[in-house]
Amino acid sequence: MRISKIIRCLPQVPACYRDSKKYEHVDLETAYARCQVWSRRALDAMGYRLKVSGLENAEDKHGVLFVSNHQGTLDPVLILASCPVPLSFISKKENESLPLLGRWATDIQSIHFDRETREGNVHMLRETMRYLRAGKNLLLFAEGTRSKSDQMNPFKKNSLQAAVMSRATIVPVTLNFAYDLGGAKEAHRVLKIHYGTPITYQDYREKDEAQLRLYVQAKIEQYIEH
Repeated sequence: MRISKIIRCLPQVPACYRDSKKYEHVDLETAYARCQVWSRRALDAMGYRLKVSGLENAEDKHGVLFVSNHQGTLDPVLILASCPVPLSFISKKENESLPLLGRWATDIQSIHFDRETREGNVHMLRETMRYLRAGKNLLLFAEGTRSKSDQMNPFKKNSLQAAVMSRATIVPVTLNFAYDLGGAKEAHRVLKIHYGTPITYQDYREKDEAQLRLYVQAKIEQYIEH
């Protein structure tokens, strides 16, 4: 990302930081609503506009796993700015220490885990199942790392296991042009997000986890623009 983009956001940083502390112990819905305001302000300051489609597929959802492709650094901000229902992130532990982003992720009750250890992955699986069964929505970047392009990396093995074990509905999310933030030509100032048709447990009950990964990834790739 270009330094100039970050500089444009600097005037907002003090107030955003104060809010992150102020909303540290409030309920998820309240914290999420405020986090969404800051996400939209950040994108506006950087000169980007969001074009969202399929929003009806994300409305009034509970206990849903939103699964998105992962193109760039600000992908979580794009989803926070657009998703109409509160959600928490599933994220590697290192992201917890990121300035501002890490604080807000904690405020919206995200699950941080050590993906390099068995204990960390077991913790993530248990917490994800607990959240989904309690009716909380979660966001997962199942590739595990940014593709930095319009291509997708394969989903991580067992990345959808918690959804299967919880019999949760999955909503595929497709990000477009999020890898080109601050590129040399800055070809895309309009960033696109598509919320796909929900995939219920009845839709995938006959698939094993490996088949489900391929199925969900295909649903996401269907809306990627090249």
